Amino acid sequence: MPALNRFFLSLFGLLMGGLLLAACGGQPPTLPTQVPVAALPTATSTTLPPTRDLSQSTLTPLPTDALPTRPPTVTPTPADVWVRVAVPEEGAAVVMGSDIIARGLVQREAEHSVWLSLFSATGRLLAEAQARTGESSWEAGFTVPQSVSGSAFLQATVRNAAGEPLATHRTPVELALDAATSDRFLVLTQPVVDETAVAGFNILFDGRVLLPANNTITVEIWENCEERVAQQSFIMGRSSVSFPWQGFVVVPKEISGPACAVARAGEPGTDNWREAQRTITVLPQDDPQARGIRLGAPTANAPVAAGDSLLLYGTALNVSEGPVAVSVALENGRVISQGSTTSDYWGYWETTITLPIDLEGMAEITITAGEPDDDNYAETTTLITVNPAPTPTPIPPLPTSTPQT
Repeated sequence: MPALNRFFLSLFGLLMGGLLLAACGGQPPTLPTQVPVAALPTATSTTLPPTRDLSQSTLTPLPTDALPTRPPTVTPTPADVWVRVAVPEEGAAVVMGSDIIARGLVQREAEHSVWLSLFSATGRLLAEAQARTGESSWEAGFTVPQSVSGSAFLQATVRNAAGEPLATHRTPVELALDAATSDRFLVLTQPVVDETAVAGFNILFDGRVLLPANNTITVEIWENCEERVAQQSFIMGRSSVSFPWQGFVVVPKEISGPACAVARAGEPGTDNWREAQRTITVLPQDDPQARGIRLGAPTANAPVAAGDSLLLYGTALNVSEGPVAVSVALENGRVISQGSTTSDYWGYWETTITLPIDLEGMAEITITAGEPDDDNYAETTTLITVNPAPTPTPIPPLPTSTPQT
């Protein structure tokens, strides 16, 4: 609407208002009562829960996912340490007084060393040397001493920087006598290597000896080749040449298993000490294999003279105070001599037979222990060489006296 029109309308309104006011006696009309302003609602008295004191509250941590396990740090694993003796071979004969060179294979760390040792069967150290080593091999040598003969073993050992053994290997050898290079010795012929003995019975020893210290030989049994459990000594005659010797010792009843038979002259470690050793096996008396007979003399192929009296002796294994029979036969089976005896409480026996004067050649001796139907019956044979009896030297006639005139 135009502004002029709005003005006239406003003026008309004022004039009409004035006229109405005059008509009412000049008093303004009563205004209507104002509605009171609505009051805001007041807060209710409902009790709110107390405020938590966070300083006193125990916080429960939220679960967290476990971190993945880290793989362990890889550390270098040392190679397995081992050593082997390749030369000499097992059971080889090693000459006493000779220089020996041994070789073998090894796996070790760079700081490890290899040693070669020579031990007797009873574990006595006889010689030792540090080996020269290659990447996977070793070599060592020394002079074999003259003091001990018989069963022994070479041992190669890997040692760490502190000298502690890490790995070992043993190989058995036989220390053999060279009589031409020895000015004093003691060797065993019996028992042989790995011979069987029986607990509670005799075991025979024999061999050769040259210049035994104090003219005394001691024979011993070592249980498991570690502990001496039996010993017997006897005095020999004096001689400046080697000669055979014989002896025996009773094996204790309470032992069985591996053992060593030892003969010695002199004290270990002294200059005149000589010793011979053999590994043997001792069986208990109730073992089914605990039987047999051993002949101490005569030895195989021993020469004897026709017409001589021949002493035989030995041990009947597991036969206490039992019968022992002896017979001598020619190659054609003809029996030319017989005899019998009884073993003692420990199985030892001996007897003497006389050979006919007209014999010559080979003959077989048969020895039996026990009766053929006994569980402990045993038999052994050996050959002897019978030489013709020596021709007696004729006695020259007595000179005749010439009568005097």
